[in-house]
Amino acid sequence: MGYSGGIYVAKAERPAALSGLTVLWEKSFPGGWYELQLDGFPQSDALREVVTATGAPALVAVVLDSDMAHVQALSPAGVAWAAYLHADNAEAFGAPELPHSPDEIADLAVAWSTEAGLNADPETVRAALNAENTFAEETFTGLLAALGISED
Repeated sequence: MGYSGGIYVAKAERPAALSGLTVLWEKSFPGGWYELQLDGFPQSDALREVVTATGAPALVAVVLDSDMAHVQALSPAGVAWAAYLHADNAEAFGAPELPHSPDEIADLAVAWSTEAGLNADPETVRAALNAENTFAEETFTGLLAALGISED
């Protein structure tokens, strides 16, 4: 059985919106970015609260049994995107269709990265969004690197 829960990446060590949840693992990245792997799932409005509180872009991956992840990102200016990592598994889980095409998602992810002061290459982001690793968490780590948050 794999991991199920939320993984937040934000420019805050422990955002208040996540204070009621147990952190299983955390990691810091250059530029003041933090990754928090949570025991359980955050409330649906937590991402917006984190962005409002920090004044910086943030993203969350809701992982199901390490098989797939629903990634959502938001910026203070309103750049928002969502993607499924391991999309075939997401479909098998019955995940609803996303409002944007894969190309639109990649373009929005690059715009989000730019607003965050990062430098993301569009083709690298597309490849990361379509990557298939053993665990969805590994694919998410690759996406963080493609967005410019980490160097992994």
